[in-house]
Amino acid sequence: MHWLDWTVLIVFFAWIIYDGLKRSKDSTELEGYFLAKRSIPWWAAGISVMATQLSAITMVGTTGQGYADGMRFLQFYFALPIAMIILSVTLVPFFHNAKVYTAYEYLERRFDAKTRAFTSLLFLLSRSMSLGVVISAPAVVLSVVLGTDLTTTVLLIGVPTAIYTMFGGVQAVTWTDVKQMVLIVFGLVAAVVVLILGLPDEVGLVPALRIAGAVGRLQTFDFSFDLTNQYTFWSGTIASLFLFCSYFGTDQSQVPR
Repeated sequence: MHWLDWTVLIVFFAWIIYDGLKRSKDSTELEGYFLAKRSIPWWAAGISVMATQLSAITMVGTTGQGYADGMRFLQFYFALPIAMIILSVTLVPFFHNAKVYTAYEYLERRFDAKTRAFTSLLFLLSRSMSLGVVISAPAVVLSVVLGTDLTTTVLLIGVPTAIYTMFGGVQAVTWTDVKQMVLIVFGLVAAVVVLILGLPDEVGLVPALRIAGAVGRLQTFDFSFDLTNQYTFWSGTIASLFLFCSYFGTDQSQVPR
């Protein structure tokens, strides 16, 4: 990599760790650690939710899937705004009025401590397996870019994240997500600009889009009722609605926001 690339990488890592540790002074109490004392502005919480949903594996996987299969996978996200509206008028005020730190705390109030412990264990197991995939996928790419082995790359990703999360709580996580989202958007815009400028002069942007459309790479909507088809309008608006409601409404990685 160029020395500018190393500079950006090192400065960004140092910044997020420093900022996360700096915010640890507001996380010495339970409400500060889990809820940031309810001081996070709405726009930061929203960006943090988006950054959590847009993981590194999404960046790696969906771009490759778009290249191989077109834009039909976008139908998977059609139900996301609907799910957010439903949760905003149901579970969000419910959790806020319940004055709980986690979704599982309410389960203890409603049932017993065994139910809370069991559901917390299920969350930790499922999240651990999920994060294993989320970290390993970009680690494979970065190991090639950085010229390091896979284990070292995984540690470079996971250790700083664990440090600022342990000490800074949800406030450190939220503001780190905001920084990462700004970097992601800037990187995507830069990549699109570079790709457009890199098109051959005899092709151009409009002809390139026509070619992509002719081979089906720009097809987004599929209204078929084929049950063997993974991405259709119906799976994206019906099945995904339940998935997003469960994820954003009960998953501890989202509930505090």
